[in-house]
Amino acid sequence: MLNSPLYDERAILAQIADGDENAFRNLFHQYNQQLRPFVRKLAGSDQAVDEILQEVFLKIWLYRKKLAFVDNPKGYIIRVVSNESYNYLNRLAKENRLDEKRRYPPQEVYPSPEQFLVRRETEQLIDEAVSRLPAACQQIFRMSREQELRIPEIASSLRLSNNTVKNQLVKALKIIRLHLARTAPLLLFCIFKKF
Repeated sequence: MLNSPLYDERAILAQIADGDENAFRNLFHQYNQQLRPFVRKLAGSDQAVDEILQEVFLKIWLYRKKLAFVDNPKGYIIRVVSNESYNYLNRLAKENRLDEKRRYPPQEVYPSPEQFLVRRETEQLIDEAVSRLPAACQQIFRMSREQELRIPEIASSLRLSNNTVKNQLVKALKIIRLHLARTAPLLLFCIFKKF
């Protein structure tokens, strides 16, 4: 039992945990070649293999104090390799996304002069219609659209039921649509033509 490979590996890990660089070198030489095909399968390139294995053995050395408590040395090392391969692939994916963003930055869309005028005129007509709403209806509409509050929030704030707030919003929207239809039917057509 004392000469079993598992015992030898545990002994090597215990020596590494004590800071034995020769034991670490032996572990490196023992596992480096064995792990290459496994890492290549996970990561997909020879360059990745070298980088991942370097990081694996660096972590094993940096966290060597934990090695004294490892019962399954091979399983531990494979877990470290798997985790490091996963980390490598995540970093690579993030870098690729950043490269994509740099290569193709999002294009800002500026409204055409016609769109700008239609929008400005529509906002003016809506403001005009809102100012003509009954006070309670106007207050609820402004809380909904300008403060971006939801129906339950408005109801709670004004101590009204959700249905009352909803009915007032429906009423406000109906009055605004009618005002837009009367004052600028062509404008209304332009707005809804795009939807």
